[in-house]
Amino acid sequence: MKKFLLFSFILAAGLTSCRKDSEVVDPTIVVENKTIDDLKVSSSFNFTTDVLASVDLLALANDGQPLKGVKFSLYTDYPDNGGKLMVTGITGADGRFTANYPIPAYLEQVVVLTPYIGLPHDVQAPVLNGRIAYTFGGITQVMKSSGIGVFKAAMINFYYMGTYNSQGVPNYLEAPNEVIDPAFLADINNSFPEGIPMNPEYLLLSNEHDFKLTEACDVWVVFVSEGAGYRNTLGYYTYDLNNPPQSPADIDSGLFIFPNVSATGSSGGLNTGNKVYLGQFPGGTGIGFFLKSDAWRNNGTVGSGNYTFYSDPDLNPETIASKRKHNVVMVDYARDLFLMGFEDLNRQTQDSDEDFNDAIFLVKANPIENVETGGFPVPDYTGQDTDGDGIPDCLEDYPYDPTRAFNNYYPAEGQNGTLAFEDLWPAKGDYDFNDVVVDYNINQITNADNKVVEVKPTFILRATGATYKNGFGFQLNIAPNQIASITGQHLTDNYINLNANGTESGQANAAVMVFDNAYTVLQYPGSGEGINTTSGAPTVEPVTMSLDINLSQPVTTEAFGYPPYNSFIISNKIRGREVHLPNQAPTSLADPSLFGTADDNSNTLQGRYYKTINNLPWAINVIESFDYPTESTQITEAHLKFGPWAESSGTQYADWFQDKAGYRNTANIY
Repeated sequence: MKKFLLFSFILAAGLTSCRKDSEVVDPTIVVENKTIDDLKVSSSFNFTTDVLASVDLLALANDGQPLKGVKFSLYTDYPDNGGKLMVTGITGADGRFTANYPIPAYLEQVVVLTPYIGLPHDVQAPVLNGRIAYTFGGITQVMKSSGIGVFKAAMINFYYMGTYNSQGVPNYLEAPNEVIDPAFLADINNSFPEGIPMNPEYLLLSNEHDFKLTEACDVWVVFVSEGAGYRNTLGYYTYDLNNPPQSPADIDSGLFIFPNVSATGSSGGLNTGNKVYLGQFPGGTGIGFFLKSDAWRNNGTVGSGNYTFYSDPDLNPETIASKRKHNVVMVDYARDLFLMGFEDLNRQTQDSDEDFNDAIFLVKANPIENVETGGFPVPDYTGQDTDGDGIPDCLEDYPYDPTRAFNNYYPAEGQNGTLAFEDLWPAKGDYDFNDVVVDYNINQITNADNKVVEVKPTFILRATGATYKNGFGFQLNIAPNQIASITGQHLTDNYINLNANGTESGQANAAVMVFDNAYTVLQYPGSGEGINTTSGAPTVEPVTMSLDINLSQPVTTEAFGYPPYNSFIISNKIRGREVHLPNQAPTSLADPSLFGTADDNSNTLQGRYYKTINNLPWAINVIESFDYPTESTQITEAHLKFGPWAESSGTQYADWFQDKAGYRNTANIY
């Protein structure tokens, strides 16, 4: 904020230059007459635009046992809808991933993704009273309903095995479900890792692809998982081993096993372990499988789909021989069964990821000795964990570093938040919240135990609408000696004293100073009040500062603290004059004699800090990049829902800062 002796000049200038030259006031905007001082704000409201969410995700095998090593990632929305990654972690031996993390207060649900085979890959989990809880997997029962569907499909020589429900779940599933325990699921995940091209040895055309019976045996197919965007259809066909088909036209008939190979919660209703009995087949029979790509239709029938991919590569549409293989079959001699995975995109003309886990099944034969197994490869259940931290390479962000595993972003990956300050504390200012405007994106890097080992915060100084030379930093909940090193600070004015590790000296908790004078970061352009706050004045390019904070030992997120931490400015290079977010405690170097003076209504005994008697703040944290007001314009005159939001204690207009109809007077926004 500006010094008081400048007020009359600023007011006069604001009357003539408070808008961008090209802007016109929208006559449809209704501006309330309330100033910010007129607001009736609860003493318990801290002007937070985020909420500290309690995350509790449980992963269970279909026998009810907990699954260790399941990766979960929380997004603001589906990535295809522009959703951004927030938090990533992995389950422990109890099958749980638990964490506390701040998320936007306006979110009513988050999207949880997991690449783990055997669990739903994407789920919308509700945010209820600040809690995000969801159970993935677990014991399910085989349910049968009144069936729909005809036995003859619309395509020549394709038939349904029986009736099915509206989601394409067969009514001929066998009960109970096939048990796939945690150890087996872990083995399957190591054999078909998500997003990793299949081992070329499994794609050799010389490998067996069909099931050849030497004597009579019974055959079952078990659904394990699907990771496809398509609603595929799985079927099978049989043939005389002495006369195998040379083209799709040679197949007498194909039977649909699973009309819709889509899991519960993923446009279908299949659950891991769902099992279909194909029947008993005589010796000399060959059994081949096919996957009709995206063939399930909204009207509850199977259509022609994009392609029909066969287990026999010679029947597939690709013209390049090495690209024709669409399924991988492995024999597990210890468990007496086969693993079968499909790729559902044309490997020559479409963007196939080559991981062959778009649909995964088990094939069981009794007795298995009556199936020729010599041509099938055996699975590699070891998985690839280059750094030996217990997390497969395909699941972590740092596969070659045993001390690091996952990135966790605040507010979200590729999305900035904003800290905006008034700098005249303990006196009130003009509440334009542009004296220091800093965007941030913070990456808390965690290890295989979900503990913080490193923090990489990026700060962008966008504006300083002040004559004061303000500094900016933040305090963590940990002791200074728990920091090993800090790099990337912008300290020029020699009033900040540092320890050898880069933390500020004399502090009980670790304090990190990002810059000590905004005017040495942004260069004053020669006109305008401050920098990047006065309409019509020259614009200065914002400056990015990237810090790297290495911890001396891993720390739980709860002990470390939550972004954006206890952020503050130092007003006009006076070290003891700190300005924090409302109800955030001062650091050890703050001047306690300033509390309760001028307009400040802090009460240190009650833990009340940096609020006026009307409960107004000197700083706000906005969970998205904030379009701040022009110079000397109160925030209520620019963001029209700020007042109702504050008076409702955040229950109304939690998204007040967004550019929605009726939310803004754009003429008052820089």
